[in-house]
Amino acid sequence: MIRTIASIVIALALILSVSLYETWYVQSTFSHFHQMLTALQNKSELQTATYEDGTSLQKYWDGKKRWLHVWLPHTALQEIDFQLDEAVGFLYVKDYEGALPKISVLLGLSEHIPKSYDYGAGNIL
Repeated sequence: MIRTIASIVIALALILSVSLYETWYVQSTFSHFHQMLTALQNKSELQTATYEDGTSLQKYWDGKKRWLHVWLPHTALQEIDFQLDEAVGFLYVKDYEGALPKISVLLGLSEHIPKSYDYGAGNIL
C-alpha cells in the first residue's frame, strides 16, 4: 500500500516537473524568437535588413525547431517555416514591402502558438 502511494506520488511529481519544463521551454523559445522578429521587422521598416539577417533567424529557428517538435505538433511549426522562408526570400530580393506582412504574420504566430499550449482556463475547459 505504501509503495503504491509512493509510486503514485513520484509519478505525479515527474509528470508535473516535465510539464512545467515544457511550458517554460516553449514560452522562453518563442519569447526570444519574437524579440528577434521584432528586430527584423524594425530593420525591414528602415529598409536596412539584409538576407543574412533573415538566414541567421532561420538558423536559430531550425535549431530550436528540432526540440520544439518534442512538445508541439508539426502543424503548429510548419506555418512558421513557410512564412519565414517567404520573408527571407523577399529579403533576398530586397522587397521590404513583401517581407513586412510575412514578418507580421510570424510575430502573430510567435505570440499565439505558445498561448495555445499554455495552462489557461480556455485551454483546459
